[in-house]
Amino acid sequence: FLDTYDALRRESYPGLVETLALAAQSLPQPQLQGRLQQLCREVQGGSQPRVAELYAVRSLFRGSPLGLSKLQVSHVRALSRVLFLTPHLPAFLLRRRLRSHVLEIQQLDRALLRLGLAQLREEELRAACYLRGLNSTHLEVWECRAWLEHWLGLSCKLEASEASLLANTMVLLSLNYGRAKA
Repeated sequence: FLDTYDALRRESYPGLVETLALAAQSLPQPQLQGRLQQLCREVQGGSQPRVAELYAVRSLFRGSPLGLSKLQVSHVRALSRVLFLTPHLPAFLLRRRLRSHVLEIQQLDRALLRLGLAQLREEELRAACYLRGLNSTHLEVWECRAWLEHWLGLSCKLEASEASLLANTMVLLSLNYGRAKA
């Protein structure tokens, strides 16, 4: 069942990256605009982004057009599908639920970082990855742990105002990870 649900979720991934690339064209800061466009091109080309690259563009996700309250409704619906939230609600409810869910994951991330990944059993580690957008069913335990370390490295540094970046990171970090095994 996990593979089936993940396949449904992954249908949204390419469109979300394309929407980010298009939105980057209208950003006022040319340097950050170029960084985000390059990041999207690399992900679309099959590369795995580095946490430092994602962190470098975090300020773009605070306001218009990439902040959670400013994202296009179609983008919010697609992110809701990624998180297994119903996309069939009015836009203001979608945004509120998405923000609440992402911030809850971020709180879990901070607790997980304090606990330490070494304390997790294999099933818990796989479930943590799956919740954050990565289908871990075909990955080795060390691959799950490495991915989750990268995720935590970004999540725990972000502020609540950057929830949009965290939601989009679920796609950007998961899309090409372990591609050969999937």
